[in-house]
Amino acid sequence: MVKTSFGFLSGIKNLVLAIGLLLFSVQTIQSMDIQTGQLISDDEIEHTLVGWLEQIFKVAQIKMQPKVLILADPEVNAGATLGELIIVYTGLILKCQNVNQLLGVLAHEAGHIAGAHSARAADAQKQAMIPAVATMLLSGAAALAAGSSEPLVAGLMGGAQVFERGLLKHSRDQEETADSAALKYLNQLKWPTTGLYEFLNLLDSNYTGHIDPYTSTHPLSKERKEKVRLFQKEKNDSVQSLPDQEKQFQRIKAKIKGFMDKPQNVLREYKASDKEIGPRYGRAIGLYRSGKLSESLETLNNLLKEFPQDPFFLELKGQVLFETGQVTEAAVYLRQALKYCPNAQVIPLLLAQALLEKPDQGDSQDLKEPIHLLKQVLERSPENVFGWRLLARAYGKNNQMDLMALCLAEEAFLMKNFPLAKAQAEKAQKSQDPFVSKRAADILSQITLDQVKG
Repeated sequence: MVKTSFGFLSGIKNLVLAIGLLLFSVQTIQSMDIQTGQLISDDEIEHTLVGWLEQIFKVAQIKMQPKVLILADPEVNAGATLGELIIVYTGLILKCQNVNQLLGVLAHEAGHIAGAHSARAADAQKQAMIPAVATMLLSGAAALAAGSSEPLVAGLMGGAQVFERGLLKHSRDQEETADSAALKYLNQLKWPTTGLYEFLNLLDSNYTGHIDPYTSTHPLSKERKEKVRLFQKEKNDSVQSLPDQEKQFQRIKAKIKGFMDKPQNVLREYKASDKEIGPRYGRAIGLYRSGKLSESLETLNNLLKEFPQDPFFLELKGQVLFETGQVTEAAVYLRQALKYCPNAQVIPLLLAQALLEKPDQGDSQDLKEPIHLLKQVLERSPENVFGWRLLARAYGKNNQMDLMALCLAEEAFLMKNFPLAKAQAEKAQKSQDPFVSKRAADILSQITLDQVKG
């Protein structure tokens, strides 16, 4: 039975707030393998995909901001839902040979959103869940930063299987409509339309008898492929490549491979003699995961000599230094990374944790920066369980015990640990700070409501 669908996802069941959202952090990768079905939070990959989708959405006249979830899964899939949410499987990115192919698929998914295909296919109750799920997941409901295993266990509690990945049969009409829309969007952007045809052809030529999720849900009919080919001929598409986007694509592909494939495979594919950025990036990750720390840092240092303001090379070096016990140095690089990528969601969590781990950290002045960082993260993403955990720790170090109790109550409530949430909220409710006591009372009221509903 086919477990997933390429095109759009219509239903999500067995919703749990404690979703296992993994950061692409070195400790996470070393401590355990990424399991199929886990979501990955990574600023670089998300920013890259969202940047391309923003341009596609603009010509598609989709008014809302695109949102992307990255699902660790070897299958060649993607899915679009209501709320302008697109789920991209790591297997899709690894399967694509060039950026043109991936852009063709993303444009196809935008075609499903523009055509409201998900709304037509799903029942109202399931669709009503999607905006809440999308908000929760995108905010990093259980984001895990590099560090102790305790938040790793907490974050993964609730299961990595996010979706009830049931098969949704797509109509041929909807697929052809999405193809036509994708080709129109690509043509308007002056991006190659060859990628979509190449991708369909790639899947068709690789068919070996295994029921591929794409071919099951999007029949690779001759008519469908022929329509794509005729469009290219009619429009006389002469655009062959997008050099800048290709470099971005090769980077995120190498990053995914570097973190998800076996290190020996990564180092076999990405040679020391490679000169391109993507292979060098992937090799730096593979070297670290193989325990070759000095070689990994040497590769990163060489990349940083060429690109000293690249936030993601700085982030990776900060992670490597953190994991090798060089916490003070790690904070320097993570702070630089945040400077060049101020809207990042993952980097401030890593920086805050590094600052809390610094051996000379302890007085209230030292704690101002991590507290400020974490409050900013939680203002944007109040469902970020790990953010609340870190903020509770920071307040505890600062002897602000009522605020620590409130943060622990927020964390426990999101994890649906209602007894712990109630106990901590009752402590926080005694605070002299009216904001703290009021928020604690709100949590207690919500616990009562949830228990009645349950």
